[in-house]
Amino acid sequence: VGIRLSIILGSELGSVVFSESHETSTNANGLVSLIVGNGVALNGSISSINWALGPYFIKTETDVDGGANYSIAETRQLLSVPYALHAENTASLNGIPISGQPPAVNNVLTFNGVEWQAAAAGSGGSGSSIACMGSNTNHTVRGTGSGNYECTDAVWINSSGYVGIGTTSPSSFHDLTIGSGGFLVNGSTTTNNIAGRLRIGNTTSSTSYELQVDGDAYLTGAIRIGTTSSPDLGGIRANGDIQTAGNFIQGSSTSGTGTVMVRTSSGELRPQSSTIKVKENVQSMQVNKEGLFALRPVSYQLKPALGGQSEIGLIAEEVEQVLPELVIYGPARTWEGNTGLVKKDAEGNEVVDHSKQEPYSVYYDRLPVMLLEVIKEQEKRIEALEKQVKLLMED
Repeated sequence: VGIRLSIILGSELGSVVFSESHETSTNANGLVSLIVGNGVALNGSISSINWALGPYFIKTETDVDGGANYSIAETRQLLSVPYALHAENTASLNGIPISGQPPAVNNVLTFNGVEWQAAAAGSGGSGSSIACMGSNTNHTVRGTGSGNYECTDAVWINSSGYVGIGTTSPSSFHDLTIGSGGFLVNGSTTTNNIAGRLRIGNTTSSTSYELQVDGDAYLTGAIRIGTTSSPDLGGIRANGDIQTAGNFIQGSSTSGTGTVMVRTSSGELRPQSSTIKVKENVQSMQVNKEGLFALRPVSYQLKPALGGQSEIGLIAEEVEQVLPELVIYGPARTWEGNTGLVKKDAEGNEVVDHSKQEPYSVYYDRLPVMLLEVIKEQEKRIEALEKQVKLLMED
């Protein structure tokens, strides 16, 4: 006869998880004895059945002529044998057998390379790993090693949930406190650096920058960017441009030496220089006196969000109306209400429209030069008037 056996999950009409065929002969009484799993597999594997997902049903289909034209069928629920096999198989973990040796109090589960076995904490073998519990429900984790070892506090989790690496004194909740060994991300040999992308202050990892800080950053040393040259202590040395959308502040000290920086029409900060070697097309300047005298000097206070300090100066929009050559333009910004702050996107970047330009600041360094030309012209007029007065007095 030809027989097809099927294991069905859930109900008689459920999905077939395994099926096989048998070709055999009946005995003198017309009976057939078969071992499920020893036939020719048609679908799935009997060893991969998860018996814990039951119930399961077994369906038999028979062709009395010994072929595969099955006409006699019957389905019945499996009640005990496969589940007894499942119970026996649970004495393994990830397919690795568990030793039958009874554990002692405070034993932990370790792997000796062949099987899982109960062992005292700190007595694992080669390639094993272990978790230890300390006082006050503190936990430490020991990684792989060889031979006997003790818990080394490689990772320490205290009873408050603080995590420390290389230290047993993590400082605060959700803080990762790292010992003197340094912190390595996606690296191989560096032991005191962070290698890879790191974002601080936000749960979203950075995909555009190697380091992104959503908040204030405080560095007690110097900053070196894109160069191997060492900066002065507390200074910045960069291989490329240093750009800023806010204020560039020199500092409060009025003494000492240094190079005064000026902002060029392209927005760059360059050392101020008056040598002819950096200039061409030199011409005597023609000053628009009427426009210069139309400027309105004002005193004002910065808005509270910008510090609230008292200042004096000019209004860029007013200067544009009379002396546009004194105006520094920038991309149109989106402002946060009346705060004086520029609106920022979710990534912390200012929201600007580079297709539009608007007055943003004034070239205050140009004003003294213009005034010098006006003073010189006025001095000539004063000299001429003095000569006329002298002639009139002589007459």
